[in-house]
Amino acid sequence: MIGDQSVLDGVPVAEPGRGPEVLAGLQAAEQLLDEVPGAVHQLGQEQEAELVSVLLRLLGRSAQVVTLVASDAVTRGVLVGSDAATTAQWLGGQVRDVPVEPRTLRVVASVADACRDRKNAVITAALRDGSCSVESARTALTQADKVAPVIPTAEREEILGWYLQLDPALRCAGLTQLTRQIIARFDPDKLSQGDEKLERTESLTWSTTPTGMTRLVAELSPANAAILKDAINAKSAPDPAKLADNTHDTTDEQTDNDTSTARATDPDDIGKAGRGTGSGAAFGLSPDNTAESSESVRDERSPGKRRLDALLDLVGAGARAATGEGTQSSAATVLLTMGLETLTKGVGAASTTTGDTVDAGAARRFACTADLIPAVLGGPSAPLDVGRRERLATKAIRAAVILRDGGCSFPGCGRPPGFCEVHHVRPWWAGGETSLTNSAMLCGRHHQTVHRKGYTADIQPDHVHWDLTPGLMAGHQTAAA
Repeated sequence: MIGDQSVLDGVPVAEPGRGPEVLAGLQAAEQLLDEVPGAVHQLGQEQEAELVSVLLRLLGRSAQVVTLVASDAVTRGVLVGSDAATTAQWLGGQVRDVPVEPRTLRVVASVADACRDRKNAVITAALRDGSCSVESARTALTQADKVAPVIPTAEREEILGWYLQLDPALRCAGLTQLTRQIIARFDPDKLSQGDEKLERTESLTWSTTPTGMTRLVAELSPANAAILKDAINAKSAPDPAKLADNTHDTTDEQTDNDTSTARATDPDDIGKAGRGTGSGAAFGLSPDNTAESSESVRDERSPGKRRLDALLDLVGAGARAATGEGTQSSAATVLLTMGLETLTKGVGAASTTTGDTVDAGAARRFACTADLIPAVLGGPSAPLDVGRRERLATKAIRAAVILRDGGCSFPGCGRPPGFCEVHHVRPWWAGGETSLTNSAMLCGRHHQTVHRKGYTADIQPDHVHWDLTPGLMAGHQTAAA
């Protein structure tokens, strides 16, 4: 409890003091908070900074205090006189006007319940004097339970003290890592057993958001998480790009925020930009302009987008390697249903057997690379053509394309073959052949760009020359059209 309480017939009762006065003052402060948004423009910069400082202290301090008050209230029996089954439910019932996240209520309730136990008195004291956040307190309680069994000579209060004295900048992730280091030092077998248990409960789920995006939620054991994060981080650094000085007006196409504009250049491939290109073709120059001048442009992708692109690259490369040492062009097997106009004109959308709807550009790109069966429907859902795997580049063709292009052939990109797909320059759905003279190597990002923008290329025996004029791809229709 917060302080000593008088007891009447076994029930704690309020003591005389400043309690009612403090409550009234806080209620007045609550009203003042509501006035802040309308009055902030009346303050100078220094006053505004001071206001932010006060509000931040109130934010952190109120979380500490509400935890102590909730602990005291539960000890005094508030749950008995309410319909709530848990401390978190009781706290939720006290929320009004301003919403509070359910997770926040659960954290506060967890620490409040722990503070009722005398063995956690050090946590209660730290919250009382404001020396630890509620999140840190919860993490300390959780980690102490894990560490205590491997250091039997240490008292629980001492262990909790270790965590509370750590730099708050470590945050919960840092505290968790410290626990793993302690367990690894004193009982490595316990750490291995714990990770093995975590691996058995790993999961990956996905759901559709209101915006139409798909949200992936993965719960990974520390070891597998490290593998995934290292692999993604290695491929998700910002890619410097080279913007070519073209005579035709493609500047806007190359410098907007679309992922198509970022030219990927791997460090190991510096110097390969001009491989097999002749007359400046590798830099996207038109035949009448072979100047090699270029300027760097920043990678406009957000960190999250870069990580996602890296993950998709890894998944694609892994799928190819799993079935043919990376020498085949397909990355997945998909049953894709679409209307004839979707395939030939890029109008409408396509659907998969999992219920996902993909746009026309993606459907047409899949027709180049995926081991899919495109069930093209015309009229009243009448099957017009069911694609055959033979339309995909064979291992021999892919090997020849790799030998010629060396990696992604898009101007300025240097992605290696393992992260690339074989693109039909004249699309398969527009009558294009599966042949070396109709194939070009593109990384996932630029393959998507080519289909969305409708770019085409001139295939020469020793290089690929791209024309970055939108809409020239056979059968492609621009949005304006």
